[in-house]
Amino acid sequence: MRLRVKRLDIEADKPIVVMHEEDARRVGTYPGGRVELRHGDRTVVAIVNVTKRAVNPGEIGLYADTCEELDGGLDYVDVQPTSEPKSVMYIRKKLDGKHLSPGEIYEIIMDVVEERLTSAEAAAFVAASYIHGFNMDETVALTEAIVASGDIIEISKGPVVDKHCIGGVPNNRTTMLFVPIMASLGFYVPKTSSRAITSPAGTADTMEVLARVDLSADEIKEITESVGGVMAWGGGTRIAAADDKLIAIRRPLALDPRGMLLASIMAKKRAVSSDYVLIDIPVGPEAKLSSVRKADELAEQFVILGHRLGMKVRAVLTDGSAPVGRGVGPVLEAKDVLEILHGGGPEDLKKKAVELVAHMLEFVRGVPFDEGLKIAEGQIRSGEALRKMKEIIEAQDGDPDVRPEDLKPGKYSETIYAEKDGVVRYISNRGIASLARTAGAPFAKGAGVYIHVSRGQRVRKGDPLITVYAESEKLLRDALALNVSPVRIE
Repeated sequence: MRLRVKRLDIEADKPIVVMHEEDARRVGTYPGGRVELRHGDRTVVAIVNVTKRAVNPGEIGLYADTCEELDGGLDYVDVQPTSEPKSVMYIRKKLDGKHLSPGEIYEIIMDVVEERLTSAEAAAFVAASYIHGFNMDETVALTEAIVASGDIIEISKGPVVDKHCIGGVPNNRTTMLFVPIMASLGFYVPKTSSRAITSPAGTADTMEVLARVDLSADEIKEITESVGGVMAWGGGTRIAAADDKLIAIRRPLALDPRGMLLASIMAKKRAVSSDYVLIDIPVGPEAKLSSVRKADELAEQFVILGHRLGMKVRAVLTDGSAPVGRGVGPVLEAKDVLEILHGGGPEDLKKKAVELVAHMLEFVRGVPFDEGLKIAEGQIRSGEALRKMKEIIEAQDGDPDVRPEDLKPGKYSETIYAEKDGVVRYISNRGIASLARTAGAPFAKGAGVYIHVSRGQRVRKGDPLITVYAESEKLLRDALALNVSPVRIE
C-alpha cells in the first residue's frame, strides 16, 4: 500500500510510524506490530502506532529520524506488513527458563542495537535474564556479542590496565584518582564509563564537570596513547554499543541481572583491549552485595569470565557499608577528587584509591602491597598525579587549571543538624543516594549532598551532619520532603 507521508517533528530511539486505524486494518497490522517501509532503494522496518485522528486515511505519520533514514524529502512511502524478528522467539525461550546458544544471544543483541525490537520485547529479555539468570557460557556469549556490537580500540602501547567498581556506594570516585596515578606511573588506562543507573553520579557524569566525555573511539585511542589515560562516556562512542541500550532498558526498574552486570563491565574492558582489569566489589548492608560469600562468588565469576575472554582479572572486596568521600553528586564529587590531588580532601576516598593502585601494581608488576601504597601516595604528594590529571583534562577539552574552589554546587541548599550529642554510628548509602537523586543529581550537576561527618565521629547537638544542594527550589523541597535521616547518632 502506498501512503502519503506526514512528517512528525518527533524523535524516537527506534523507527516508529503512526497509521490511521483504517489503513492499519487494510495493511493487516496492529498497534505494536511491524511494517516495512520502502522508498526507492531504502527500506526501514518500523513499529506501528494506530490512531483515529493524528493522521488521516491515506496518510502515514513518520517520526523525524525515520523520515531522514528513508529520505528527508519523501512524499510517499510503500508500506507492507512484516513478521517479528526471530530473536523474539529466543526471548520467549529465555522467558521459559531455557539456555540460549551463542548465535541466539548474538541475534538478540544485534536486534537491540538495530532497534528491531519493541520496548516491550527488549524489556522482556532483561526481565527473563533477571528471573532465570545466565550460565557462564551464556555470559561469555553475551559479552562477546556486546563487544561485536560496536567499535574495538587497539591500544598500541602497554601495559593497558583498567578498573571498575560494581557500584552501590555513593561518591566512591576512586577511578578519577586511579587513572591519573596509574598514567603517571607509565601505564595506559583507556577508561570508559556508563552514566549513573541508580546512583547520584557515575564517573562519566562527574568527569563531565571537568572536561568533555563524549569522545569518539579515535579520540579515546589518541588521548590514551599520548597522555596515558582518558575518562570517557562509553555511550558517546560505538564501543560496546549494545551496552548503553541494555542499561537504558534496565534503568527504570533498576534491574541488574548478574550475567548482564558481568557482560556489561567486561565487554567495555575487552573492547578497549585491556590486558589487566581490577574489579572493586563493595560489600555492605546497603551495597549491591551484602554478604562476603556472595561477593566472593561474583569475584570468582569475574576472574573466570576474564580468563575466557583473554584478560587477566583481579577482584577485590572493599568496605561498602558507608559512602566514600564527602560530596555526593557530580560537582561535589569532582570537588573531592581535585582536593585530594591538591593535597587535601577526604581521607577515606584517598585511602581507597591508593589501595586500588597498590592492588594493581601488585597484580601487574609483583610490587609488594605496602610498597605499592607508598608509590601511590608518593605520586599524589609529589604532584605527579595532579600534573597527569591536568594533562587528561586538557586533552579532553577542559580547563587544566580548574581548582576545587572553582566548582560551585547548586545555589539552593539546606543543612541538617544533629539533634543530640553522640557518636555517628551509621550513614545510610540509600538514604544519601535518595536525597541526592531527588534533589536532581546526576542530571543537575550541582545537585547532591555534602556529608560533614564520618562514622565513629563524636558530634554535639547543633553540629552540621549533611547539606542538601539543588539547582531549583522545588527540587530542594522535594528532597527534604522525603524526610530521610541518613545519619544515625547514638
